[in-house]
Amino acid sequence: MGIRTMYCSGCDHDVRVLLPDDASVDPQANVHDAELICMELGDWCNGALCPLGAAEPHAMVRRLINEGLPLDHLPGARGWCDACLMESDFVLYASQSAACTVCGTSRQRDGLAGKA
Repeated sequence: MGIRTMYCSGCDHDVRVLLPDDASVDPQANVHDAELICMELGDWCNGALCPLGAAEPHAMVRRLINEGLPLDHLPGARGWCDACLMESDFVLYASQSAACTVCGTSRQRDGLAGKA
């Protein structure tokens, strides 16, 4: 996989995206949406489809977690994951959403304790 910079009309600036190795180097070539991962997902994502990856922020953050990519650009919190059935770290994104860093399951931020 390779990191490239693309313009995102959703947040109105250039963002880093991760593309699969087999993606063409031709800037006009089509990239399959399910393969693109936005590396700069954050609170500015509004819950609608990502204009780059054609996925909701929930799906995009799950892609980041499943690929084992760094999540340090997202704020974190601790809380209970109903899918893992344990206390876990969560990443915060899309203004009111959080995702378990173990399994990628999304939930509301309510009840999560902020991390220092």
